[in-house]
Amino acid sequence: MQVRSSRGPFQTPERLDRRFSLVAGLYVASLLSPALVLNVVQTMDLTSWPVAVGSLGVVGAALTAVVARRVIRQGDLVGWFDSTWVAVLVPVVGIIPMGVYLFDSFLFVSFAVTDLQAASTTTLVSFIGFFLGIVATSLGSHLVLMARSRLATATVDDAHVAIEWSAAWPHRTRIKLMAGVLAVVGLLAGLAFWQLGWRAVTPVLPFGMVLVIGLRSLASKRTYRATSAGLEQRRESRWFVQRRLIPWSRFDGFSVTDNAIVLHRALPYVDVRCRRYDLFNDDEAVVAALEDNLDRRGP
Repeated sequence: MQVRSSRGPFQTPERLDRRFSLVAGLYVASLLSPALVLNVVQTMDLTSWPVAVGSLGVVGAALTAVVARRVIRQGDLVGWFDSTWVAVLVPVVGIIPMGVYLFDSFLFVSFAVTDLQAASTTTLVSFIGFFLGIVATSLGSHLVLMARSRLATATVDDAHVAIEWSAAWPHRTRIKLMAGVLAVVGLLAGLAFWQLGWRAVTPVLPFGMVLVIGLRSLASKRTYRATSAGLEQRRESRWFVQRRLIPWSRFDGFSVTDNAIVLHRALPYVDVRCRRYDLFNDDEAVVAALEDNLDRRGP
């Protein structure tokens, strides 16, 4: 992979691969095509379902092609995804159409089941748009993982890896984290229902689902590598290798407790926690490698 220097500790590829550009195009198409077609349907008062569905396909294909063609030439685009705010915003944006189209989607299903009234083309497009919002959320999450993996691939030199280890978060910490997140989401949903009614709950619950899935992934077992550029996190699945590089400058030191090695980060970032049980007899070597790059705190 050809790389070029970028601002900060990272390097970015000169060009992006077709898979990344295709996912980016599908992501944008999933978000925008229902809104564009819905505007045409309402403006022209279209009543033909085949025309509406066909228009969705044509507009979606056109948006995918245009965005993919633009993205493939923008290698430095992956650098933006290192930002936590961008990484959260990209998948969360998919929740917006889910909330916007939810009521019309409910009407479409109700009309289809009860036969009390023929479903309109508007409710049909909204129904499709609701599910495309789910698709956009999934594609956005995958896009973030792909971008960060390509950023790490372009930056990390395997010859400069000091040590590699695999570990998950301590079990008790994971339980506390998930319980806290569920409590906060439940509280927000309750407040939204109390103040604004049930329709206000619709954007809260999908956001909570995305947050829970993201934090569950964060606390799961993964491989770490101490490199000259920073701490690399890696997770391998059957179809995809997820990589993330965090520069050493973004840590505020580390500490060692009886059951974990904790790499501290300033808020709003989450500390990196490695369960010592998973390290077996390598914990001293891991601590030594971390001491070469970070200050050690008291437990």
